[in-house]
Amino acid sequence: MGWRGRGGGWSGPWPGRGPFSHLPPWQRPGWLYGRGACWWLLAPYIGYSPYTAPVPALKPEDESRLLTEQRALLEEQMKALQEVLKRIEARLEELKK
Repeated sequence: MGWRGRGGGWSGPWPGRGPFSHLPPWQRPGWLYGRGACWWLLAPYIGYSPYTAPVPALKPEDESRLLTEQRALLEEQMKALQEVLKRIEARLEELKK
């Protein structure tokens, strides 16, 4: 199948539209991983996916280190958010006067 003209409906050598239309059908995520794979593999803006990839089991010491790092990051974020909240509250008080 060759390139079609602009009025023909397809803008590339392969049928279909979307983010993977430049790939031949046998190289698209749906062909390789199953129908709808592009939604749960390559769409980070979707918050929930019913399909979860298997996570390798961690050693207890690695898991402990990972959780400690996550806790530290979350505590930093909480402090930053509290500072922002204080600035917002101060500005609101300013505007009330």
